[in-house]
Amino acid sequence: MSSLIENHAPVLPAPYTELFTGGIIHPDLWLWDSWCFEQAGIAHLYCLALSRKTANGTPIRPQDRNNYPFHVRHFISKDQGQNWKDCGLFQSVSPDEQSYYSRNVWSGSVEPVANDQNLVGFTGIRLLDKNHEFLQSIGVGLSKDGFQIEWIQPNALSCPRRDYDAIIGAGYYLGPKEDLGANNGEDGGPILAWRDPFTIIDDMGEIQMFWSGKASPREGAIVHATLEIRNEEYRIKKLHAPMRLPDGADITQAEVPKVIYDKKRGLYYLLISACNRLREDQPESEISKTSRLYKSESLRGPWQPYRHNSSLMPGLENCFGASILRCDFDNDALHLICPVTEKAAPKWQLTFAPIKTVSLK
Repeated sequence: MSSLIENHAPVLPAPYTELFTGGIIHPDLWLWDSWCFEQAGIAHLYCLALSRKTANGTPIRPQDRNNYPFHVRHFISKDQGQNWKDCGLFQSVSPDEQSYYSRNVWSGSVEPVANDQNLVGFTGIRLLDKNHEFLQSIGVGLSKDGFQIEWIQPNALSCPRRDYDAIIGAGYYLGPKEDLGANNGEDGGPILAWRDPFTIIDDMGEIQMFWSGKASPREGAIVHATLEIRNEEYRIKKLHAPMRLPDGADITQAEVPKVIYDKKRGLYYLLISACNRLREDQPESEISKTSRLYKSESLRGPWQPYRHNSSLMPGLENCFGASILRCDFDNDALHLICPVTEKAAPKWQLTFAPIKTVSLK
């Protein structure tokens, strides 16, 4: 781990005492990449978070955030996202240096799987050495009420290093095994993509999980796995073939996926945050980050743009890592909670915008 992290660790701010209205501009935290669910009339919002300063008061710039360990922040709303309460820490890195999430925690999901249990999915980051800081694994845990995690599975659900042959055999792309987690990316493309798990329960009651992967060094794809419980652990029952996107040639990273179902029309919708980064040393000014939406009559696809000519969602400039806060299929609309990227005006960088409404027509 770098000396920057060891000697200048970020602080962990206590929950902010005032409500946030019309978005979330947190005075103490940078916020990005989100996921949410609703239970008992309460909307739960989770996101990646990092203090705006180190413990000694040194400011942390947004572009430097990967040099520090993040935490998962939790907010709740009782009025459909008009006001948000900061509930503080939901998850942080493991104190065990050998753990698959000892270096960092990245995006995930929370999904009810039983009357008193919610399945927590997350991305664990493990540091192998100074040149391999981003080995990603998929982790799971359980939360009774969405406010805290009571149990985290000690073994990763899926690890590219451990499960390399099975992942390659299912049709996914991984770089050479010795390069997994490399800071400079894979085969000339961006870094390893094996992250951002999102869970739904299908009509048969089976657990379906989706996350970000690759079909080639520079083509993002959606990973799909069916889960089961075996020997009191969550396991992958079947790792399905990659789900490619119709405009996948323009997407090198298909991140923080979400899948929802419209029973009225018998359609599935897939929301992703798309990036066209070609390599890790590429200037940020050359990189485009967009929000895209697809539809399909099957959970497995094939996926088509939700509009006849484009998957791009209008009105979401400088938004990335959005979540579907509420579905209004009767009025052909999705209501999104959207983190704002560094390309926005300084006031809005790494905050949450007010609720955005996207028409499905």
